[in-house]
Amino acid sequence: MYSRVCLLTLAAVLVCAAQCAPLTKKNISQQEALQWVRYTVPLPKSIKISGQIIVPRGAVRIVPSPGQSVLLKQAAKELADAFGGNAPSSKAAFTVRFQLGGAEADALKKLKNSDQAYKITTFLKKAGELRLIALTPNGLYYAAKTLQQLVRGRSTPSSIRIPVLEVTDWPDMAQRGLWGADNYEHLKWLGDRKMNIMEQISAIGVDAQGKPFAAVRPDRMPLVTEAPLYGIEFAPVILHLEQVGRLGVFEHYPEFKGKTEHPGALCYSQPGVADMIAEWMVQLASVPGVKTLDCWLTENMHGQPGCQCDKCKNEKWQLLEVRTVLKAWEKAKQKLGRYFTLRVTTSEATEPENKAIFAELPPDVQVTYYHSLLTYNNRRMQIIPSYVVEEAKKGRWMGVIPNFCSHTGYWEPFTGASFVHYRLNEFVDKGLKILVGYVTPGVNYYRFNTEAAAEWSWNAKGRSPREFAISYAVRYDIKNPEKFADWCEVIGEVAWDVYGSHWLYGEKTGHPGKAADLLKKGELPELGSVLWDAFPAPWGNIKDEARLNADVQAAAKALKLAKELGYQLAVEESLVVDGTIRALKALYELRKIVRPTGIAPEHKPAAERLFREYIAGLKQARDVLPRWEKMVRNPNWPTTYEDRVTEILDGMISEMKNTAAELGVNL
Repeated sequence: MYSRVCLLTLAAVLVCAAQCAPLTKKNISQQEALQWVRYTVPLPKSIKISGQIIVPRGAVRIVPSPGQSVLLKQAAKELADAFGGNAPSSKAAFTVRFQLGGAEADALKKLKNSDQAYKITTFLKKAGELRLIALTPNGLYYAAKTLQQLVRGRSTPSSIRIPVLEVTDWPDMAQRGLWGADNYEHLKWLGDRKMNIMEQISAIGVDAQGKPFAAVRPDRMPLVTEAPLYGIEFAPVILHLEQVGRLGVFEHYPEFKGKTEHPGALCYSQPGVADMIAEWMVQLASVPGVKTLDCWLTENMHGQPGCQCDKCKNEKWQLLEVRTVLKAWEKAKQKLGRYFTLRVTTSEATEPENKAIFAELPPDVQVTYYHSLLTYNNRRMQIIPSYVVEEAKKGRWMGVIPNFCSHTGYWEPFTGASFVHYRLNEFVDKGLKILVGYVTPGVNYYRFNTEAAAEWSWNAKGRSPREFAISYAVRYDIKNPEKFADWCEVIGEVAWDVYGSHWLYGEKTGHPGKAADLLKKGELPELGSVLWDAFPAPWGNIKDEARLNADVQAAAKALKLAKELGYQLAVEESLVVDGTIRALKALYELRKIVRPTGIAPEHKPAAERLFREYIAGLKQARDVLPRWEKMVRNPNWPTTYEDRVTEILDGMISEMKNTAAELGVNL
């Protein structure tokens, strides 16, 4: 059942003032109240619906809070749209009143992230009134969002159904959002789900005259012009510092290039490096509305040391780098004459020195923990290390950059309620304050998972994965929400095993190697094996044979449920997952009978069947992917993205056919 949600069946009682239009009163059942709450996303921490009032569309008066806040004006506008207009007081049948502060808001001060907390309370004396109460415009905006969702969910073209309710709500994580991809094209949708932070890499470099420049890319300007309307903060990003040299930096300032084999390493003993970064910071912090800059530390040195000049070689390059960033921050603040927040993002390259980096940072510098092999990771494992948790306990503003897609470079359908629920509960339990999720190549590809991240970053202990799936189906008008939830439960677990094994990534990178080659050499790893604790292909997320067999059965069940549901996106996803897990099962069975010396004669018939099953499974997944992408891709995009996956799958099919032939199996 819902956490801290009370759903009561009471009659709505209202005495209408003489000037109001007549009100329609209606009792509602407990099930109706439950269904109504399912239109909210995220689920409020505490919500009690005790009835409903029906008024004509356009008969609700909205009384905004005084002031010039853009956010409050937007909240009032959106509510008026939901109610069919803002009625004049002489014709209003009901009133919604904004209240900023006051005695009734005092209790909110004790809540976590109280600047975003709010209350909604109903008054039924004289004339009906809902009061939205908060300490800040952000809190009032979120109160209005919740009320909008409830009103839009149950109203008709002619009438508005207003819940008689009491709500107290606040978020678990202070900042909840995404970086990259096309987040700037979905700001209203993301804001509706109470996400409030978006990041994008900035256009930075050195111009033809050698002058540093930094700006927001033109197509991403909605993050500046529109995001404030939806309570979303835009934090520009300075690219990973070992990648900036190619942006005209080394051409004009060859002395900035580190003395090492890595082509992008900077020499942090050159004072001009801090001046350059400071100028980027000044220009980005001058963008309207920008309060925070995120500087990404070096991501990958590919095994090379940092600069080995006489001044650098005796210091850890990671510490030289962070000191340079801090020096640049101080210079930028001085030049601007004001404060702005600095956030730094770690990486796999900084991982060995992260503790020392944290010790260098002033308390007001924020940190997002990122590691491309650990936070971009769908394995069944916790991804926040203990030293990050300790830093959060000390009070530092700590966050994380995880992925919510099947893989950050190889895109397949993934409806992973249990996966996202697991991740966000870890983040909340460990005291992280910032979620900067990554869903590439676009939000529409992983809309369900993105919405789930919004849900559980706000209220981690609220809905279960099943309850979220039912809510999602209700809000998107998917027929038979209970069966949709059945499908989500089944497909989510199998897909988590499949995508958590990063099979396609392993095929592409050679870690541990191509499946066909490993099979032929007798070098396929055991189930559950993870190379160097980082590379789980082809089945590192599947712990044993019993789990593999259960996944095969579950995928078949999910496909059956999807077809019964008649929801084509679910059918396409099920076909991809079913084909992939059947191929993995066939590969595992082949592993038992294929030896470096060949295949024993008595095993040849079984080998032929298993090779065919492997190829058929991958072909099934390969053939579905273009259809799936067509359903989720923005039709105006000039590029398709499934090609990368289908190319790998085509190669895997061809390689396994060749391996079968070499082993004397005629397909």
